[in-house]
Amino acid sequence: MRRIAVLAGLLVLALKGWAGDPIENYRKLEFPPSGGENFEKGWKERVAADYAVINDADLKTLRAALGDGNPFVRAIAAYALGVRGDKTSADALAELVKNDKEYVVRIRALEALAMLKMKPEVFELAQKDRDPGVPFVAKLVAGQLKSDKDYAAEIRQAYAAGIKLEEMGSAVVGKPAPDFVALTIDGKSFQLSSVLGKKPVAIYFTAFDG
Repeated sequence: MRRIAVLAGLLVLALKGWAGDPIENYRKLEFPPSGGENFEKGWKERVAADYAVINDADLKTLRAALGDGNPFVRAIAAYALGVRGDKTSADALAELVKNDKEYVVRIRALEALAMLKMKPEVFELAQKDRDPGVPFVAKLVAGQLKSDKDYAAEIRQAYAAGIKLEEMGSAVVGKPAPDFVALTIDGKSFQLSSVLGKKPVAIYFTAFDG
């Protein structure tokens, strides 16, 4: 009976497109993270694909994907290598920051180098980048280079917990916020229900998307 359940689970994964190589599945996303109408379409599948790449793709495949013809594959591979703490990829990531033609790849490579705490000279070069998003991110993450905090380890911990497709999108404007647990900037655990209804709450995210 257990074997049948496992096989059924694998079939569901295959039908959803998440079985097999995470990088290949990312390449085949129906709605890649290109902005515009794709922001609303297929975002749950993109998030699930991000988790799969970061948690499950092997380092050799991720390093090879830095040269992929698909810029979104290069971008997620760069970010994943930073999260995974792969210092071997630092030179290749620095080259992406300097020479990749797609700004989203340059941004993700910068984020990765910040998590690795390597190549500070690249952050200085990024301040002169032709796309305003790159110097914005360079300034945003440069502080990680000298910080004692292991940001990559915290991100790995968050991704390792996994994510459920059915729970995505549960936060809706005009409806009560769903309860959640997350780490604060100082590494402490925060649960929304501990303060909801007791005092004002402001949740702030900073991002640049062109």
